[in-house]
Amino acid sequence: MRHTVLTLLVCSVPFLAQAADGGAKAGISAGNKKFEEAVAKGDAAAIAKLYAEDAEVLPPDSPPKKGREAIQKEFSGLVAAFKKITLTTHEVYPMGNLALEVSSWKLEDASGKGPEGKYMVLWKKNGSTWQLYRDMWSENAPPPPPAPAATTPPASAPAPGK
Repeated sequence: MRHTVLTLLVCSVPFLAQAADGGAKAGISAGNKKFEEAVAKGDAAAIAKLYAEDAEVLPPDSPPKKGREAIQKEFSGLVAAFKKITLTTHEVYPMGNLALEVSSWKLEDASGKGPEGKYMVLWKKNGSTWQLYRDMWSENAPPPPPAPAATTPPASAPAPGK
């Protein structure tokens, strides 16, 4: 009897955990896998379909892009340049029909080299599917240093040696 109760408890814990987060972790994992597969296929349209219709991406050094068409255009350069992306989820914070994911990414081109960074996505549950709703990312590399200031002498200053 004791063994049966322990077995039931052990087997039901994953189901209880999924119920407690509304399936957010599993849905995010499935969405990220589809994102990785779409990058491998070079398919920006498939990436855009993972986003809610009213989704918005907030790329670094660029204005926000809203809607699937703009999101597809944003990712078309990425899938042209890179053959692989690895998404690693570090934290998930479920909040009803929304969930916040804190993660990291690594891109690889045909030679296996590419940048790395981090991202935060607010996911939105649409029926039984979790969709990317707000997506913000940045690269881990520091920004380039500012250009040096011009050192031209003022127009009223005499030329050297005169």
